[in-house]
Amino acid sequence: MATSSVVSSANTSQKEHNSLMKRIQIEQNFANQAYANFKSVKFGISACCFTDFEDAILDKDICDWQNAKSDKIIVATNDDNIFLEPIAQVNETASVSCPVISTNVCTILDLEDILADTGTYTYCQDAASVQWTITHNLGKYPSVTVVDSGNSVVVGDIDYTNSNIVVLTFNSAFSGCAFLN
Repeated sequence: MATSSVVSSANTSQKEHNSLMKRIQIEQNFANQAYANFKSVKFGISACCFTDFEDAILDKDICDWQNAKSDKIIVATNDDNIFLEPIAQVNETASVSCPVISTNVCTILDLEDILADTGTYTYCQDAASVQWTITHNLGKYPSVTVVDSGNSVVVGDIDYTNSNIVVLTFNSAFSGCAFLN
């Protein structure tokens, strides 16, 4: 039995070595092809041997993709194909880790859900009003930023009823949103 574990370990080591050597070979081929292409474009010196730069690019892209596996957490944004790595504080409270089995695709989370867990509260007043009473339930006395429907910052009086309720009073009635954090 001890012999089979040694053989298995040697096989794994050999597979890792072969994989690394194959990656090095692909990257060397890409570098040689890129240099030959550069000389041809820049100086008009064509290669003496057959070159296939497009094939080298494809091989390198596949190699890079196969070796790009990551255990990082990423989140989706509202923009197509744009993902972000959230800050550590958000990862700890709102994220789940990537699967144990290594894949090139990691867990994608909804950015709005994560932002909701960071202690930011958004309140929108649809009907124009001089006084807004906001129950935010943040358990603290948050900073408050108010914008009108035109997205201009509005200044008013802030009265903290307690650590979960704030009353905002303005000179004139308007509708807009308040951001508390």
